[in-house]
This record gives sequence, C-alpha cells and structure tokens, in this order.
Amino acid sequence: MIALEHLHVINVIHQEGSFRKASEKLFKARSAVSYSVKQVEQYYDIEIFSRDTYRPELTRDGKILIGQIEHLLEAASQFDVFARQLNSEVEKEIRLSVSAIFPTNKLTALLHKIKESFPETIVHLDIETASGERMLKDDVVDIGIYAGLEKDTRQIHYRCIDKLELPVYVSRSFPLSNQRDLTHEELAPYPQIVVKSSYKSSPDSGIVKHALHWYVSDHQSKRNLIESGLGWGRLARHEVENAPNLIALENLETLGVPIYVARRKDQPMGPVAELIWTFFNELDESTNKRRY
Repeated sequence: MIALEHLHVINVIHQEGSFRKASEKLFKARSAVSYSVKQVEQYYDIEIFSRDTYRPELTRDGKILIGQIEHLLEAASQFDVFARQLNSEVEKEIRLSVSAIFPTNKLTALLHKIKESFPETIVHLDIETASGERMLKDDVVDIGIYAGLEKDTRQIHYRCIDKLELPVYVSRSFPLSNQRDLTHEELAPYPQIVVKSSYKSSPDSGIVKHALHWYVSDHQSKRNLIESGLGWGRLARHEVENAPNLIALENLETLGVPIYVARRKDQPMGPVAELIWTFFNELDESTNKRRY
C-alpha cells in the first residue's frame, strides 16, 4: 500500500496549483514533492498530473483519484484525532475566545458550568472582535465562539449555536435623528463607529466604504460613542434592549450574523473542551431563520 504522505503531497499540489507552492507549504524540496507524485503514479500505473501544461493539471484519472484521496486523508485525520482523544486527561488549562457581541448571560452560564465540573482547570478567556477564526487557526485558542459569515470547513469543525441581528443604530441626540428613513449617503458625513480587530487584521463586515470612519479598540466604547450622538454604527439588538436613547434604523438592512462554537479538526478534545463543545444546543441555520 502506498504511504499516506505521498497522497497528502498530491492533495497539496492540487490545492496550491503548483509544485513550487506545494514544496513551500510542505517545507519539502521540489525534488521530494516530485518523488511523491512519481511513487504514486508508478505504483498504480496511472498519470495523475498532465505533463503537457505549464501548471500541474489533473488528468482524467487524476480528477477521479483526487476525490478519493481527499476522502481517505479526512478519514485518516479523524482517526488520528479520535485515537489521541482516547488517552486525553482533564486539561490543566483551556484557551477560549468569545465574540464581544455574544450574549453575556450565555457566556457566564458556560463559565459556571466549567467551574462546577472542572474546578482545577485554568481558563484563559479572550473577548475578541472580528478575529475568532484567525486565533483558532493560529493555535492561539482551543475553542472559539464567534460570529462567522464564511466558514473554512476543511480545517475547522463548526456548530451553529445562535444567530444575532445587528441593525444600524443612532442616538436620539444624533443630528439627523428626527429624520425618517435615513440612507447611508445621509449618514456618510458623520462617523461610522467601528471596532478594530482585536487580533491581527481581519475583514470588516457591515462597513460603509464611502463613510467617515472612527475606530475604537473595544465594543463598549463603540456603544458609548453611538449613544452620545457622536456617530452611528451596528450593534447587536439583544445588547440595546434597555437603551431607550438608541434608535434602530429599520429601513437599512439588518445584518444577520450566525454564531458558531468552533474548533480545529486536527486537535483532539479533552473533557473541558468537550463540555464547551456540547454545552449549547445545536441550531442549524434554518432554525435560526425561523426564530428571527
């Protein structure tokens, strides 16, 4: 049987689109990458990549084979994680990141459960903005609870646990608050209050590109500036229920953001991570749509 490592190399070449990029990603010499392809082709007496093009393109047999390779590598990865989990002990520490817009009552309920079930485990809690997935991929945290408009299902396991609504809000003291159906063009001369990503740089969601932007470092500052009438911006509907000074501009599109609990596929879960993973009732997106 051919070594899984050779099949992994073929899969990376296919994903990266070139032998050079594959060798860089795998930290292997170009000759070692070519050797893996040759080993598989000779063993099964097939041609996987066409030699007639500048970039490696899958042959007819290669296109059929690559699906099976991806399936086999995924199964091997799941087996590896499962086998390592069999001997996992209670984690001495757990690293958890949570989106700043996640409902506080749900977070504290989770932390109470961790404290009750695993009193000796040290919890490292990061409240993040627009950076949950990057922190997870960079192995900065073990579990992430974050808002996600896009999903990388190749590397990350997701469970949808909530869906939040983020309308555009202004204060009653905002200069244009007495006008109905404000447009983005009318709001643009006034600062849109935006929270900077808390970890590296991340794509912004709901940013009006032609507007004036003011950036703050935390979510509470954003809310305070909006409430003071200095600017406008999106806030989670649940966090401003008892803020009579704020007005939702319902004529503008309300951003619907799914919330996921997420973990890397290549990392085994200990009992504490398992508790976090299963703490919330799983909600698929169709259920969320019915609720909101």
